[in-house]
Amino acid sequence: MGEVYFIRHGQASFGTANYDRLSPLGHQQAEWLGQYLAATGLQFDHVITGTLRRHRETLAAMNKTLGIASWDEDVRLNEMAYFAVERAFDSQYGDSPADTPDAMAAQFVRVMDAYEQDRISGVPERFADFRARVLAALDDHGIEGKRVLIVSSGGPKGIVMRHTLGLDGAAMNRIILGTMNSSLSRFLNRSGTLLLSQYNAVPHLDQPERHHARTYI
Repeated sequence: MGEVYFIRHGQASFGTANYDRLSPLGHQQAEWLGQYLAATGLQFDHVITGTLRRHRETLAAMNKTLGIASWDEDVRLNEMAYFAVERAFDSQYGDSPADTPDAMAAQFVRVMDAYEQDRISGVPERFADFRARVLAALDDHGIEGKRVLIVSSGGPKGIVMRHTLGLDGAAMNRIILGTMNSSLSRFLNRSGTLLLSQYNAVPHLDQPERHHARTYI
């Protein structure tokens, strides 16, 4: 039986000119996660990240204590181009920019519903293609009998959760909204069938003095 440890990147730089880099807190989250995994003594047979800067920076911070000598990158594990999709949705449907957490969550659901139903013009990638590439990467890397570490994003993690549990789009969207930065999810690969063993765990943030580091965006 194989294992897939799926990590969402540390907190990125939301609200800045370049989202695709970790915030100072994001670096710290990832470093703490690396320390936690090192303390467990887990050894990984294969390590893969997406090619986004926030994926690379997350693994680099984790690797200060993990000591992983080599890893691969796979563009198929990159996040969907959500901000481009959102802009296309706003332009097509006249939606106003969200300015509160509740409004942002509601807008995310509207955008994702339209995105999955192929009702947004001019997007850089169709939802069906996003989903297919993530699952193809999972098929290639989730090798039975091996322990694999994947560092990616909330969207791909939501796709894997949906696939594993047979969820619909609405449930997947709620999962993505609730996925914490630097969280760990664990899947078992039994004869090619994925089983969920652990979801959205942040044991490296359990200490009271680290509760402030439990973030979603």
